[in-house]
Amino acid sequence: MEKDLEKLEDILNFKFKNKELLKSALTHRSYKVSHKEINWEDNERLEFLGDSVLNLCISFLLFQKFKEDREGDLTQKRAYLVCKNTLVKVSKKLNLLDYIYLGKRERRLDKKSKENICARAMEALIGALFIEGGFEVTFERVKKWFSPYFIKFRQKKIQDYKTQLQELIQKQYNKNLEYEVLSIKGPSHNPKFEIGIKLNGELIAKAQGGSKKEAEVLAAKRALKILKEKAVLD
Repeated sequence: MEKDLEKLEDILNFKFKNKELLKSALTHRSYKVSHKEINWEDNERLEFLGDSVLNLCISFLLFQKFKEDREGDLTQKRAYLVCKNTLVKVSKKLNLLDYIYLGKRERRLDKKSKENICARAMEALIGALFIEGGFEVTFERVKKWFSPYFIKFRQKKIQDYKTQLQELIQKQYNKNLEYEVLSIKGPSHNPKFEIGIKLNGELIAKAQGGSKKEAEVLAAKRALKILKEKAVLD
């Protein structure tokens, strides 16, 4: 199934010399499985790269904009911006779903499942931009796409449970904090990650989420509650 990728390039205001790289960023693995004749990869490796590039871009933006913030405040803001919900919002503004290569069954998925796919494709696209255009090109586009969400910082208090947990452990416990993937269940378009939190190897809390990040945050929230209740009893 052909896609009008020139239209997407116009939206991105960037022309890819390597068209297969762009196609790869937009290719869900279900399409690759059912179209073995294509000679480009699916987007999972680019998603891995794009996640790191996005974190760097957002970190740099926050470092520039919030000059009075300390490390913990910047970390909380980054956690709010680099999450599935924001990625989904950005991908919708780019109409990214129109350009993603999906298998037949995946094209009939529900809205939530397609949003998960779009969020991951958004990270893969950022990875492809980084490879083709370098950091400056990628940074300018991330800045344009994500800056509108900075205003949210004035409208709500950001709850970064992972940071709060780390600070609590550093302050009150002399133990190693570790996040561990306990299981991954469900189809690739809508997986369920179970993450456990361990202190010195002892499991203290666990939770499930639609991504590793979401499950980690939920597990951290539970761990905070458990440790605070324990402190009150002690």
